[in-house]
Amino acid sequence: MSGRGSIGRGGDQGAIIGWIVAGLVLWLVAFRAPIEDVLEVARGDIDRSYVFLVPFVSAFLFYLRRSRFRSLDGRGAWAGPLLILAGLAVGSYGFDRDHIALWHAGPVFAFIGILVTVFGTAIVTRFLPAVFVLFLLVPIPGFLRQEVAQPLQSMAAQVTVGILELLAIPVTQSGNTLEIDGRVVAIGAACDGMRLMLPLGLVIYGFVFSLPLQLGARILVLVLSVPVAILCNVLRLVPTSIAYAYAPDIGESVHDIGGWLMIPIAVWILISLLRLATWLDLPVERWRLVGS
Repeated sequence: MSGRGSIGRGGDQGAIIGWIVAGLVLWLVAFRAPIEDVLEVARGDIDRSYVFLVPFVSAFLFYLRRSRFRSLDGRGAWAGPLLILAGLAVGSYGFDRDHIALWHAGPVFAFIGILVTVFGTAIVTRFLPAVFVLFLLVPIPGFLRQEVAQPLQSMAAQVTVGILELLAIPVTQSGNTLEIDGRVVAIGAACDGMRLMLPLGLVIYGFVFSLPLQLGARILVLVLSVPVAILCNVLRLVPTSIAYAYAPDIGESVHDIGGWLMIPIAVWILISLLRLATWLDLPVERWRLVGS
């Protein structure tokens, strides 16, 4: 596509902003239905409310890399309109065949297409973490969540029983139901850990790509966020189970407080692991300050 001046060399920024605004208006009009459905799903299902975090994480990563806009030449690429058409095609196919995830993915492809149309393909490569995370705007399908959540729920119950037995607390297990000192405590769907993993994954994703870490360190932290989330979920379930068994009046409060504390505790654990790796002189950061 023809160029519109260099962003980094005093190009017509007003024209570029105009193109972006016009593109976003058309995008909202063309994809109004799937966008509204994504928002409705996120509002109606707390397990998929993590979707609301995605734009903030993406915007944060774009902001941290804002100096890279100077290196963009302001020349669009034909790949942009092709991505927009692909978004329309994917969305239409998903709607017609009742593949809701594809219907929801259509606006994401088209939005990236708008960016490429205005800035060129370099915006994808130079802002890859900020662009890639946009695909998490597509809510996880219910069947996929169940495939992951059910094993997590069973594992959480088993590990909780093991810890309670180590604490010499009388407990028996029947499926995902525990009996503690004659009181029945159910490990429900809300305790499977999925509500923690997805928001935590987003927070950790934004964290690792906001620091000058080596790629291996970033991947390791992202992978470790899963077992850390499981650990934190069990740490919540143990006191919650005890509270429901011996002080049921405060059981719900203990459950809610534990839920609020899980993400900060998980982030603290992962940061501590990074600090430990640095202390052990493992290659974690891309560079070091002189004298460090």
